[in-house]
Amino acid sequence: MDSRMMGAAPAIGGGQGGDLWAGVAGRVTDYLRALGIEDQLHLERLAARIRQRLETRAAAVPLEDPLEAAIEEAYGALDAWLCAELGIEGDRSALFTARAAVLSGAVPHWAARFAGVSGESRAAAIQAAVVQALPPDAPLAMVPNTIDLFWRRVGHAIAAALRHLLGMLPADAAAAASHQGRPQ
Repeated sequence: MDSRMMGAAPAIGGGQGGDLWAGVAGRVTDYLRALGIEDQLHLERLAARIRQRLETRAAAVPLEDPLEAAIEEAYGALDAWLCAELGIEGDRSALFTARAAVLSGAVPHWAARFAGVSGESRAAAIQAAVVQALPPDAPLAMVPNTIDLFWRRVGHAIAAALRHLLGMLPADAAAAASHQGRPQ
């Protein structure tokens, strides 16, 4: 079994860009296909973009798992494209719903725009395919309700009885304190 699949891959630093990409290129292409990108030209362009991002990342910090890093870069490229296409920088909820709309197959020809092959914006199609969660958030006013715990009532009754025995409270005040909070 491959050591990368066992999670024990050695750290790989910069300077191994070609070797780094050769080891993950097939799996990255498979990942892009799983996202719904089938056109060979789109796959090639996106793979080149992901390779560049991966090599930049590997030059900055050693990578423990090059495949995981490559998939993260593919994911990051998709998110960056969606944010730029829709102008939703910083809005995680809008990003998640846009990603779901695109990956569900509800937006035709999105891969061409993502790969940089098409100049036609897909923003309107993505926004039309976004499904809002139902029902919308509607905070309700809640009336506070005290919780009458048995052990607490017993504790109050014991304390009231002790105060009564010590002469701190008259007998009727002790009885009222012990029944406080209990339904009549």
